[in-house]
Amino acid sequence: MSRRSGYTGEGGDSIMSWPRSTSPTSSEVRLARQADDPWYIAYQDESTQWCSQRMDLEEKVANLGDELARKNLMIFELKRIVEEEKKNSELIRKEKLRVETDLVVFDQVVENLEHELKVMGEEKSRFILCSFIRCHPCPSSYVVLVDDLV
Repeated sequence: MSRRSGYTGEGGDSIMSWPRSTSPTSSEVRLARQADDPWYIAYQDESTQWCSQRMDLEEKVANLGDELARKNLMIFELKRIVEEEKKNSELIRKEKLRVETDLVVFDQVVENLEHELKVMGEEKSRFILCSFIRCHPCPSSYVVLVDDLV
């Protein structure tokens, strides 16, 4: 084979002598040579395996990305719930303080009312006694001062 004649095919014909319409392109010639090369076949098999593994890894990465996005949304939702619960807890604490304050005031009012009822009862008792004594005069020896009764 001479340099000028180029690649000689199986039939001994030079590629340069093929008619232009049916002549193979350089990539076709290269592929024809590579198809018979056991090293190239092994390389292609390994390359196919690598591509397959890469696609599997890319799919796993995409799935992990989706899972990460879902977990981030869950974390965001949990943070929102925690903040809402903190606000509710603060509102409950304030309401508890208000109720406790109201209870203290109510206890004081009850004490004041009890004291007023006691005083009113004493005054009413004195009034009834005085009215009774005025309506039913008795000898002076039986008259007891109202202050001594209470």
